[in-house]
Amino acid sequence: VSTPEKHVNLVQVLEKKTKEEIKHIDTTGTPKTTYYQLALDTLALCVENSPECERAASVLADTALDKRFQFQGHFSVDTAAMASLALFCVYEGRVSSQESELIGTLQNALGVTTKEILNAQQKNGILGNIYSTGLAVQALSVTSAFYSPTAWNCEKTLKEVLDQVTRGTFSPPADASQILPSLVGKTYLDVRGLTCSSENVTVHYKVRNRLIGPHFKFSITVKVPKGSVLLAVLEAAQQANPSKFSFQTE
Repeated sequence: VSTPEKHVNLVQVLEKKTKEEIKHIDTTGTPKTTYYQLALDTLALCVENSPECERAASVLADTALDKRFQFQGHFSVDTAAMASLALFCVYEGRVSSQESELIGTLQNALGVTTKEILNAQQKNGILGNIYSTGLAVQALSVTSAFYSPTAWNCEKTLKEVLDQVTRGTFSPPADASQILPSLVGKTYLDVRGLTCSSENVTVHYKVRNRLIGPHFKFSITVKVPKGSVLLAVLEAAQQANPSKFSFQTE
């Protein structure tokens, strides 16, 4: 991402933070933040084709095999589900055929996490609790090779989720973001094939001052990618005519 002050490579930032997590695990036995965060980091690095994702996946897989995806002393469906998505991403696309040891570790870890998620299944199809179900459905949707077809009734789970939707259970955006992909047959892994539109839109931008100092009125027409925020318009105007259109961020 770019700002008027500098360019920031978010993948490099994430790689650095992930290395810090792994180092903390190596020295203390626990992550600097949480295993959920490490799983999310691993998934993002995998999606971005970062070579660092394999090391992170190896640590995550060892944790899964040790059954340490816990929260307050209980198995965490959310963490296991996010870990499953991350491990499957690496297993599916990032590991070379020569890395047979890592492939085997990932396979075993995926078998363990899916089994634990299924063991947390309730009679009404909910996996863990209603809020963890969205991620769990995503995980089970991509790891079907690691469990029996009769172990999970997807339709039953989604029916219960839809019933909860009508009751407003997923009104908060954070909760909705985890359940929405499953309702349209998608998972977080699908961002790998996402292509953003390069279509531009024309914006007519005006600046007027009638309050303090010399009065002025400037206008300019710029093109920015569709869906851009105001900052992109300000940057385009400044680039086109910096003497009249300049700004600072705080």
